[in-house]
Amino acid sequence: MTNALLVLSFVTKAAGFIAALNAIPGVPPSEGVIIFFLASLVKDTVNRIGDFLDHGKSDWRD
Repeated sequence: MTNALLVLSFVTKAAGFIAALNAIPGVPPSEGVIIFFLASLVKDTVNRIGDFLDHGKSDWRD
């Protein structure tokens, strides 16, 4: 599950970064920034929830 989360996070962040550079036709840069932000937020949230469910405390690895 962790590997899948890392891969999906990387792909989504890369797409958001490329969109933020205005390199994808039809996608405004502001949406790219939002995509990047949401990918980061979801990854961190899932990691924290998994830590709490695993052993009841957060393992802050950042």
